[in-house]
Amino acid sequence: MAAILCNGIGKLCSSTCDALGSILSLPCKACGIACDGVTQALKSPFCLYLTVAMGLNIPPVIFAGQAVANGGGCNVALQWLLINAFFCIVNMAAAVYISGKVVHDPNDDVDGGDNDAPYIEATMESNNKTEQQQQQSSSGIKKFWQGPFTTADETRVVTRMTKVGRVRDVLCYDPMVAVYIIIGICYIIWQSMGFSRMNQAADCGGGEEQLITRALSCGFLFISLGATAFGCSVCCLR
Repeated sequence: MAAILCNGIGKLCSSTCDALGSILSLPCKACGIACDGVTQALKSPFCLYLTVAMGLNIPPVIFAGQAVANGGGCNVALQWLLINAFFCIVNMAAAVYISGKVVHDPNDDVDGGDNDAPYIEATMESNNKTEQQQQQSSSGIKKFWQGPFTTADETRVVTRMTKVGRVRDVLCYDPMVAVYIIIGICYIIWQSMGFSRMNQAADCGGGEEQLITRALSCGFLFISLGATAFGCSVCCLR
């Protein structure tokens, strides 16, 4: 009886310690994930685009928070700033999503583990024959178009073409990007509406028109510089 009680208490204590350890280690794990994400973003060719997106969309969110903290003296200005903050958050999320989709290579997720062994063994002989036939038939063509390019040059060209192809696929065929394009059009329209809201906020008083002016400056800068930074990032793909 005593042994059963001791074992039960021991298991209970062990489970409690494991649970507490998992909970206490969550901040460290989250910090590690965040650091890895920041490191990958800084190494990415889209670092410039992400910097522009974050740097020009975070301030309007802060301006909206300031308007809320001031008590919202002008409802028209407060409404515009809050909706504009929502658009800015979507812009930042879309920048991270598009950059990740373009840079990430889906071939890295292919699992070449032991489960594939039977299929590989069954088809290895036929694949070898097919590859030999293709190499023999294409050797003359390769010599014709290769010219001064080496194998390393060909690899870089193919890799660049693959990444540029992913840019095209993400921008043209990704459903999330399609939704963001619609939201982006609404964002541009909302920025244009900001001028009238700024004049209305000036009549209300309270200083909200200055917040709208700053938010508009960041918005139109993002519209112009964001597209330029994205194009430069695409050119930096290797």
